[in-house]
Amino acid sequence: MKLASFASMVLISGLVLPNSVFAEDMDSKIQALQQEINELKASMNSSSSSSSPKKNGVSYKGVNLQLGGFLASETAFRSNNTESDIGTNYAKLPFAKDQGYGVSEFRGTERQSRFSLLASGDVSPTTHLAGYYELDFLGTGPTANANQSNSYTPRTRNIYATIDWDEMGLHLLAGQNWSLAVLNTKGITPRNEAVPLTIDAQYMVGFNWERQWQLRLVKDWEKTFWLALSLENAQTVNVGGQLAAGTGNTYQLPGVSLMPSTSNYSMNSYPDIILKFAWEADFGHFEVWNLLRNFQSRYGGTTAATQGNRQDTWADSVGLGFTVPVLWKQLDVTASGLYGSGAGRYGTTQLADATYAADGSLNPLVGTQYLVQLVYHTTNRLDIYGGFGQEMVASSVGGGGAFGFGDNVTGTNNAGCSNVGGTCTPFIKQSTQANIGAWWAFYKGDYGVMKLGAQYSHTTLDTFADASNFAPSTNQDMFFTSLRYYPF
Repeated sequence: MKLASFASMVLISGLVLPNSVFAEDMDSKIQALQQEINELKASMNSSSSSSSPKKNGVSYKGVNLQLGGFLASETAFRSNNTESDIGTNYAKLPFAKDQGYGVSEFRGTERQSRFSLLASGDVSPTTHLAGYYELDFLGTGPTANANQSNSYTPRTRNIYATIDWDEMGLHLLAGQNWSLAVLNTKGITPRNEAVPLTIDAQYMVGFNWERQWQLRLVKDWEKTFWLALSLENAQTVNVGGQLAAGTGNTYQLPGVSLMPSTSNYSMNSYPDIILKFAWEADFGHFEVWNLLRNFQSRYGGTTAATQGNRQDTWADSVGLGFTVPVLWKQLDVTASGLYGSGAGRYGTTQLADATYAADGSLNPLVGTQYLVQLVYHTTNRLDIYGGFGQEMVASSVGGGGAFGFGDNVTGTNNAGCSNVGGTCTPFIKQSTQANIGAWWAFYKGDYGVMKLGAQYSHTTLDTFADASNFAPSTNQDMFFTSLRYYPF
């Protein structure tokens, strides 16, 4: 409207005024119009800025930097000594034959303290870049000990970069992060993983997880339906059982270049492949996913020189999960599970992935893992949680018990499991755990959050029967406390 009025005035002035007067009037009106345009731009920018969500942290050269993490002082009490810090090795719980069995264990530790840095920037209103780094102090170098200085190394938990294209609903992640196998609380985006609230750094039996390198592409439709594909680092963790007479297998070798020679790394030609679909409903979050793993080995004779056969075997598993708020959204009900072959590595107990076939090749084992958790938000300061989980692996025995993994394998002997110092190498059949705990945020204010946590868990480890049909089991009672300060 203003432009039309201005044009009319210019036309009239040109008709009735001399050229010099018209020129001066033209200049003044152009200046006035330019001022109005500048004021309009400023108003639009101010409106856009006020309606955009404000970011936490500080800005550096246009990049937003946000600190996170906590400082922790924690304790662990176990009914049987495991020589472990705040994380429990569930597959190595002591049996009666172990020196630590029947001797309780107390550990005080600060090593689960955590630090994180999130850097983010907007290339445009619909394209966003971010980088995330998170570390703790649960790494152990070859010289780490508790003798005097307690100098343990930092450990990278997650380090990755992301790109989000809002208009296309695409999200790319590259680097080390929680595996796509981990249940999300909403959508399929990083830092929204449904990690158990446990103090134990190994979390809980039945929890499906890894933290590893991955290349992940996600597509969302109106933030309601999500489809994701992730290529992730592969590693055959545990091959259990007995080889058939006259056969041998090599599936892992010691680390060499930039890998510690004290650790073994499996031979893998392909990454683990995970495909996940998620639905964000009004009444909860639901997921279904598929896991493909490839097993490589050399097999044949008992020596490396005679293992001329090369194996290339795929194993497939299916996972389900959901998290639903009930009771006026005060109670979160979460359940997840995984069933299929060769999936032991993706359970927190790390049960066997595979055993040996008649020719010495790897035979992926069928397993089942599940976890049910309840979290009751009594107030905005107190959360009470409980859970029950199991991980199981099926028997695979051949040749009348001459080879394989499971019950009554020829030559196996669990008798020593009941005697102090006895020989005992049982085949682990399943792990079971129940726990209960609480987190109380007794301070929330301008200076951060202080939380006090306590947790009790009971864990049972069951084995397959040996050749004499003896199947020992063991259990562990554990109590944890945690005092954490979240300054950011």
